[in-house]
Amino acid sequence: MSSTDPSRPTGWTRLLHLGGDAWLGLAGGALSVGDENGPRREVDPANPTGLLPCLERPHDVVLLELRDREVELSMAPGSLSALVPLRAIPRAAVSSQIDYWVELALDWIEGMPPAEVDTDLLELLEHESWPTQRVRHRAGRLRRRGSM
Repeated sequence: MSSTDPSRPTGWTRLLHLGGDAWLGLAGGALSVGDENGPRREVDPANPTGLLPCLERPHDVVLLELRDREVELSMAPGSLSALVPLRAIPRAAVSSQIDYWVELALDWIEGMPPAEVDTDLLELLEHESWPTQRVRHRAGRLRRRGSM
């Protein structure tokens, strides 16, 4: 599973397994979602919907995987976590208005250090009419936890 396999196009560096045959990687300096063989579409850092599968693992596990990959690629510590728009993933989940992703986003937020939590996003979930009551109440609890 080396990212330098000669059968892969030059410039495709796999960074994070997203599940199945999907990978997050770098291609031509841009983050892309692709498979073992190469990139398929570029990731929009402001709305990284292609990265929603990250929510299926705890936040700290994803960070650890990125740190391990930094070591494997001889990158500076923290460079991948700075490059990958991790903080935007919960917002993309909420934008989808799909209960499955919203619930996973709240799980992720719950595992994040309070200083990294997007309290505006939690407040939005609290006051919108489309989320379930369970989601609204949970968002409120998480927001209050972060403000303590």
